Amino acid sequence: MRPASATSQHLEIAQAGHIIASLQLPANRAPDRREAPQRPPRAGSAETPPLTIIIPVYRDLAATRACIESALTAVACTPGATIVAVDDASPEPDIKRLLGELASEQRIRLLTNAHNLGFVGAVNRALAETDTGDVVLLNSDTTVPKYALQRLQSAVQSTPGVGTATPLSNNGEYTSFPIPNRSNPLPSPDELELLDELAGTANSGIAIDIPNGIGFCLYITRECLDAVHELSDDFYRGYLEDVDFCLRAAEAGFRNVCIPSVFVGHEGSRSFLGEKRSLVLRNLRVLEHRYRRYATECAAFLLADPLRDCRAALELKLLCNEQRATSPHVILCGSAVGREIAVRRCRQLAADDRRGLIVHFRAEGRRQLAAIFAPDGGAPQSIALDVATAAGREALLRFLTDLQVRSLEISEPNRIPGACLAQLTQHFAYELLITDSRLAERAAIGSGLHPDWTGLVERARGVIAIGEDGAAFSVSVLGLQVVRPSDPLVRPARHPAASGPARLGLLALRGSATEFRFIRALGDQITNAHADTEIIVLGTTLDDLKLMQRTNVVVTGEIAVDDVATLIEGHGITKLVLDIGEPAFGHPLVDALLASGLPAAATEWLPTPPGRGRKTDLKLQPGFDTDETVAAVLGWVVEDVQLHPDRRSSRHRREVGARLP
Repeated sequence: MRPASATSQHLEIAQAGHIIASLQLPANRAPDRREAPQRPPRAGSAETPPLTIIIPVYRDLAATRACIESALTAVACTPGATIVAVDDASPEPDIKRLLGELASEQRIRLLTNAHNLGFVGAVNRALAETDTGDVVLLNSDTTVPKYALQRLQSAVQSTPGVGTATPLSNNGEYTSFPIPNRSNPLPSPDELELLDELAGTANSGIAIDIPNGIGFCLYITRECLDAVHELSDDFYRGYLEDVDFCLRAAEAGFRNVCIPSVFVGHEGSRSFLGEKRSLVLRNLRVLEHRYRRYATECAAFLLADPLRDCRAALELKLLCNEQRATSPHVILCGSAVGREIAVRRCRQLAADDRRGLIVHFRAEGRRQLAAIFAPDGGAPQSIALDVATAAGREALLRFLTDLQVRSLEISEPNRIPGACLAQLTQHFAYELLITDSRLAERAAIGSGLHPDWTGLVERARGVIAIGEDGAAFSVSVLGLQVVRPSDPLVRPARHPAASGPARLGLLALRGSATEFRFIRALGDQITNAHADTEIIVLGTTLDDLKLMQRTNVVVTGEIAVDDVATLIEGHGITKLVLDIGEPAFGHPLVDALLASGLPAAATEWLPTPPGRGRKTDLKLQPGFDTDETVAAVLGWVVEDVQLHPDRRSSRHRREVGARLP
């Protein structure tokens, strides 16, 4: 066993006097935190202290060149700033040549390591040779806008108690934009300059405390360095050493902040490539051993998301700055199911070179939020207005007007706050997107429109339905003629017939009481009629654990379209039940399951012409209640068992001894 140590240890393995392995091992005893260094006061000075930009370099010539060139431009605009590049024994001759030329021209100061020390060792060497002023640790796959360093330094100096500061980025974990905690695409250099300029206008003078800074572009004050010293060498070769440094800084009384008025581009994972996963897992164990509360603090930060308003402010500036040749198409929805259908509708629009935005209405306590987002992952993603107030409704109206929206598509009008719906329909032309049966008087053929929605339908420019079922419902129940947008053809993915007991794949989309009661009733009936049949619930319900206490029910939890084939094959699903309670016309999961080619039970809104349709499908009549639907599905399953003896119990199969087609 190694001796206990609060610091890292160096291990060498030798054979016949020759060293065959050299390892840097993490501490195996938690350090004593009672003697954590305390934050010294920041020295007042009329002069701007020097700023050193430290760039460790190992591989990837293109990314390194782009990084250093952008940093040189930014340094020229930042008084007192210099660049220190560390050649960490790069294996690429072109990188060595580039660094040598820049050093000979005195554009950078170059440190060269005889052996590869990893990110931590390279940074610590540069820190040891930088004894004055603040520093910025900069990854070699970043792109720095022209005035980013100058404004980052100014923001830190005007914010009390800062130890580390991190700008916004496309790929910066907490500080990622537009989608946080995701690697968003790297913008072009011109787009980065614009984002940085707009961030400076939108979020001037703001600093948001975060659990830890992010090392792609980490500004560290001299006071923090003097108290915390260097990066820990427990984090061999990099990843999470920046987190450890920031947590030690917090223990010493310093703040870790995000400066959302600055934006720096970051490509990410260029130096380590495929090694990232193993490095993160290794170093995460070290981090969790030292800071037991860190995971809880991160979870609390993600839940609160204090950077949302800053992202939203930047998005508003970005949208106002866009030069749009055509107006965006805006779709209103009010549920998670409606949101998925709206995303699919936006994909149809994109195929016609039309941009789609979604306004998703949802309740949050006493607030009625209208969350505005682009389904393609671009801006906006964080704008949310409280339309329960008159000011919030006016803000939404002004936002859509500024976007020059000419037309809306309204789905789920019953889930949109009435005052907001009335205001929007007065100011914009609109179409109706049929996603469920709530516009109908009853879910029965010829029942017609519900009186509450007659005026809304009459004022609409048209009615849109995605897929055959939505169009059939509109014609047969509502009596409306609809437009069906074209969809890319989906080839059916045929699955081989499964042997063994019958297994029903039952789609649960809404997590409603109707779905829960249906699954429970069907489970009881199937248990009494044929104990071997299993129900695979594809989705989530009101109480997954309660249902899974039954021996013949399995609940998969939330699923995506890409999961469908795996779930069908993994569970050996033989038939599908697609309609439980409220239909979801045009939902991607419904179409993905139909494309599997398995027999399916679904509502038949229009009679199928003779000779068309599959005999193996179960056509449910519109207006069936839960008991009638359960009875129909049960008879369909029992018929399947009678036709396929191999799906009965193992005892029966041994007696019959034959498999019928």
